[in-house]
Amino acid sequence: MDRKFSKALQSTTTLARGGAAAPADEHPVPSERRAFAEGVVVAGRYRVERFIARGGMGEVYAAEDLSLHEPVALKTIRPELAVTPETLLRFKRELRLARRVTHANVCRMFDIGEHTVEAGEGSTPSRTLFLTMELLSGQTLHEQLVRHGRLPPEQVLRLAEQMAAALDAAHAAQIIHRDFKSGNVMLVPLSSMPGGVRAVVTDFGLARGDFIEGDGSASRDGHLVGSPAYMSPEQAEGRPLSPASDLYSFGVVLFEMVTGRRPFVADTPMATALLRLRQSPPSPRELVPELAPAWEGVLLRCLQRRPDARFASASEAVAMLRGAEPTPSSLSPALVSARRRSRTRPASPSFAPHPSKSPPPSPSMETPLVPHPVARRVVAVLAPRNLMARAESAWLSTALAELLSAELAVGEQLRLLSGEGVAQMRGDLSLPDEEGFAAGTLRRMRAHSGVDLVLTGGFLVQGREETARVRLNLRLQEATTGETLAHVTEMGAERELLELVSRVGSSLRKRLGLEPLTTEQAHGVRSAMPARPEVARHYAEGLAALRGHDAATAVERFERVVEQEPAFAPAHSALAAAFQYLYQEEAAKESARRAFELAGSLSREERLLVSARHHEAQAEWTQAIEAYRTLFEFFPDNVEYGTALVYARVSAGQNREAQATLESLRRFPAPLGEDARIDLVAAVATSATADFISSRRHAEAAVNRARRVGQGQLAASALIVGAYAVRNLGEPLRAVGLLEESERLFLAGGDRGGAARSMLVRAMALIDTGRLHEAERVFVSAIQAARDIRGGSLEAEALVCAGGLSCRLGELTQALQRARGAVELFRARGRLSDMNGGTVLMGSVRRLRGELDEARRLLEEGSHAAQVIFEDGYIEAWGRYELGWLMIDLGELAQARQQLERALALRRARGLGAFVAETELGLAHLFLEEGRPEAALAVAESALAAHAALRSQDREGLSYTVKARALIALGDGPGARQAMERARTLAGHSEDVFISAEVQLTGALLVGGAGGLSEREAEARQLQALAERAARDGMKRVELEARLLRAELVREVAGVEVAGELQSIRHEANRLGYRGLVWRASALAPPADSSRT
Repeated sequence: MDRKFSKALQSTTTLARGGAAAPADEHPVPSERRAFAEGVVVAGRYRVERFIARGGMGEVYAAEDLSLHEPVALKTIRPELAVTPETLLRFKRELRLARRVTHANVCRMFDIGEHTVEAGEGSTPSRTLFLTMELLSGQTLHEQLVRHGRLPPEQVLRLAEQMAAALDAAHAAQIIHRDFKSGNVMLVPLSSMPGGVRAVVTDFGLARGDFIEGDGSASRDGHLVGSPAYMSPEQAEGRPLSPASDLYSFGVVLFEMVTGRRPFVADTPMATALLRLRQSPPSPRELVPELAPAWEGVLLRCLQRRPDARFASASEAVAMLRGAEPTPSSLSPALVSARRRSRTRPASPSFAPHPSKSPPPSPSMETPLVPHPVARRVVAVLAPRNLMARAESAWLSTALAELLSAELAVGEQLRLLSGEGVAQMRGDLSLPDEEGFAAGTLRRMRAHSGVDLVLTGGFLVQGREETARVRLNLRLQEATTGETLAHVTEMGAERELLELVSRVGSSLRKRLGLEPLTTEQAHGVRSAMPARPEVARHYAEGLAALRGHDAATAVERFERVVEQEPAFAPAHSALAAAFQYLYQEEAAKESARRAFELAGSLSREERLLVSARHHEAQAEWTQAIEAYRTLFEFFPDNVEYGTALVYARVSAGQNREAQATLESLRRFPAPLGEDARIDLVAAVATSATADFISSRRHAEAAVNRARRVGQGQLAASALIVGAYAVRNLGEPLRAVGLLEESERLFLAGGDRGGAARSMLVRAMALIDTGRLHEAERVFVSAIQAARDIRGGSLEAEALVCAGGLSCRLGELTQALQRARGAVELFRARGRLSDMNGGTVLMGSVRRLRGELDEARRLLEEGSHAAQVIFEDGYIEAWGRYELGWLMIDLGELAQARQQLERALALRRARGLGAFVAETELGLAHLFLEEGRPEAALAVAESALAAHAALRSQDREGLSYTVKARALIALGDGPGARQAMERARTLAGHSEDVFISAEVQLTGALLVGGAGGLSEREAEARQLQALAERAARDGMKRVELEARLLRAELVREVAGVEVAGELQSIRHEANRLGYRGLVWRASALAPPADSSRT
């Protein structure tokens, strides 16, 4: 809440004392007896603005945090409660605990401080201990019940969901409230949703002005803590407390809301507390006969005397209530009418939730007491046309659009389509550069972006430099009818551009029925552009470049702006977006952080958005979720904020909450609820839970909706998500087709970065199909595309992926070059975690080249850094997998098992099915080395089934080779031959040189055990060719394996001498460290030869 809004509320509503009850002060305290007078600056930071109330703990004031320029509640602590240093330490410790509870339905605790007033000589200074916390407006639930009586069950349920979410969040942080009651629940009006409220639970850890140590129910002086009317039986008896104690109090509050009275009432507070130890609570249905039976069951279970007989959590109780339908007689006429309207509104057949599958609404997402958000009119401000087409004046087009948007956005009565949104609409619909549009074009714009009003125009610059004057003509049109609502023409000096826009904006606001700007608001509009014209030009040119997908030019312009006007927050925010477009995450983080630090002068919406993006860039998901949730609460008609909230929750692993937010978005009326972005984020959210069938369905819906209204760029993004889903469903060919279409759409919209990303994913899908050489060509194109847009980070990502492909193609020198290139690019951009992936790739290449010592160093370094420094399970699993194979090569089988099992656990935890199967094959090889063919066969069968389900022929064929080796070891020749037939059919002609080599080597092993002389000779010739090819390409393990198998095949052929060859193999394998090959070659050598080694 900004300062102006909080001040306006003070005249009409009560401000909460840190979110707790704030009734009118029945016994006003004379100002001279209060701790602080109005205007006093407390502890050098908080300026007292007004006295609110006095409570059991101390006094409460509304204050302004002079450091952050935000309103806070300041609560003093009575001196007798904080008389010792130990008490102060205890307060601080409890505050730290309470601050762990960060939730929309919990009053936020900020800080604890001490205010000192120096006394005269010989006197001790006076000290006042105080807490600061979130300042809330509204009334308490207790006041609501006193004034209006019991609530209808439907309204109770909506509030109960929010209260339960608050208690669950506290219990998850191991905090017990101990004094949960209706007086500690604030009902905060939602300014943007008439009639809507947010329930906020207050006073965590502060009940009755005392903190609780451990889990006891008494304070240090032995007095019970809590309100007798609400406390649990164990609390009344002074026994240890648990979250179940809060569940009992929650039940009392629900009972009070439904019936209008509390379950136990006696003459004195202590008698009330003790009554629950002797009597059972009354039946709620005796007090409210029309109450549904399910409600009575839930309330009475909450009020069970034994803690273990209550619900496990508050949300579990609410889930039970959610299934109970309130009777019509218990609903207000307005709510009955709303319910009937919602039932008669047709649901989309594609997205109507299945009654048995739809998740319950999220308790962490407030449910308003109105059916839907009130949508504001949406305005699209198109950059005015440069009528003279003079290049030196082109920047004015973007600058005018920015200033006009800022002018119309003031007051939050209109919703402005963002500059990025306008640019995307222009590109998707191929809008002409005109001063007004035909009715049909306007209707297309409305279908595309939901706009109600379109502002277009042109400008003419007359004269040059100091004498230049600007003539601005604007036209405001209604998108539905095409009607022109206003024509505005103004003229002014170019150097007085702000004044010109102010006059035009004032005229437009008047014609739109908006209030004129105050002096402070006008100053805010001016801050939308840099003050100096030459700097404003750089900023406008940067915005135009970024919206035209030329992020490299945008970075150059924005860097000039922040150098010349370092305190201009929007430039730092735009610079972060440009860096993000170029995948330069570290630079983006730094720019986002700087924007966040400078955001105090921005409007409320801009400030919140900068904050959300800053926390998002830093991967601080709790804070990002809070910022996006607040934006969505203030501006519920902005689908972008709702979808951003879903993305943040998915990133934080809050999948249930993400689904609940999605449900709230889908319930929006048309056109808000039909936005393709909702389907797109649903596809992302379901993909995060590995529900690829649902993800595919949502992605298809997003593509269809986006195409219907001409949103080509959005459709292209949805196609990438859909391709990822179908890849995981074993349809890589279909994924390739989707990605080709995605690339085409991105290029049509001028987004070469998006096209390069589509190419990368397409190349990976081509690898799945076994079309490796085609994938190589696509990678080369993607790398070049990244270079063309100067996207160094994107180029580095492409190099890592392409390096892995080079390995499969046997191009190990090229693989190493690509890995080194990626490492250098990542290092230069500060992306150390991704650079570590390049390190693992280099280790993998070194292993394949037989450079085992260097491979071990790189892989151990990369795996350790991924685990300890970067906490990157994906890269760690990759490194551990490669280390497992390396340890097999070195003959260190115990170490190999440890590494492969760690890799398998990490990959299973992330649901990486193909990589799980790959790791299982590694374990199968290990079992064969250990002499455990039965275990190898079982694991190989598991991997085989997985690869078959993924329709990966190469990998399925590889799995058959491992199965064949296990069957050979078990003496099952026919079974081994059958497995090898399948392996040759599936992977005999694989473009992956290591897979084709494995098929050939395993076939030779089978012939060596049961083949005739001619078969052995033919196989030996093929092994010779394989060994020579492997030697040429630097594949040392394959070379030595082929030579060793060939020696085994021909050693019994008359006239063929193999002793020298075996000695050469032993020598080379020993030099490189292939212990297993050394042992096998030694076992084949004749005894005499063996004695000489």
